[in-house]
Amino acid sequence: MGEDNAVDGGVPRISDGIEVYTGTDGAVTWSGVELTVDVMRELQAPWAERAGDLAANRDIVTELRSLATTDMGTAFIGTLLAAEPEPKDWQYGEALAEVLLEHWHGAVWLWDGARDRRTRKASLPGADLVGLCVADGSATLLFGEVKSSSEAKSPPKVVTDTEKGMIEQLKRLSQVNDHLTLLKWLRHRCRTEEHISAYQTAARRFIHSSGKDFRLFGCLVRDTAPLSTDLSGPAAELAKTVVEPMHALLTAWYLPVAKATWPTYATSGVGDDG
Repeated sequence: MGEDNAVDGGVPRISDGIEVYTGTDGAVTWSGVELTVDVMRELQAPWAERAGDLAANRDIVTELRSLATTDMGTAFIGTLLAAEPEPKDWQYGEALAEVLLEHWHGAVWLWDGARDRRTRKASLPGADLVGLCVADGSATLLFGEVKSSSEAKSPPKVVTDTEKGMIEQLKRLSQVNDHLTLLKWLRHRCRTEEHISAYQTAARRFIHSSGKDFRLFGCLVRDTAPLSTDLSGPAAELAKTVVEPMHALLTAWYLPVAKATWPTYATSGVGDDG
């Protein structure tokens, strides 16, 4: 299930879930993975950290408090913190995808995209996932989409919708239209020589393949019983668009925790960092 990550290799690896179905259709691979109670326990801290960007936010709050030199200023910091809304369940779905792709599929995130939001109430436009896929001593560009759903229907509408569904979004991501924008976004966020080197390797492969050599990830986060129909039909549809050297992975993760309670579950046991 996992791939060796050659960049940021010090990240402790989360145990594998239970693969309940898998298949391949051309350049598209699809699989369903059930997350066990043990896996959920290991996920809890990194999931909460990713969803809330806890360490970075803690540093910012500490700095703001140091600037409040009066009781009125200190009280105002409290007002600011109280006014900030908590991340939504769909944001926890995206954060979970980032954590699992990092641990199981060699994804490297150069930047937490949540930091680019101008409001906590809306998703940023564009691809949900923008990073690198590092494995076997090389790197490729990684673009992807994440959807969360409790819908009983299989596949759920968030996957099949003809305008905003995951498959249609992945089809658009497979085309050249936004690729330069994504390349520039990534390059601006390379903060270490290691990241720059991996980015350049991936960009070189992308250029030499005329924009075809990259990885697409479609991630479905569910709190329902696993069904292969969640992805089998969508994979066949996506395979009409994705051809080698491009590769796509559709993966569904099935959580034993209700979607509405993801924020509470992930943050339970995490101290108050405000």
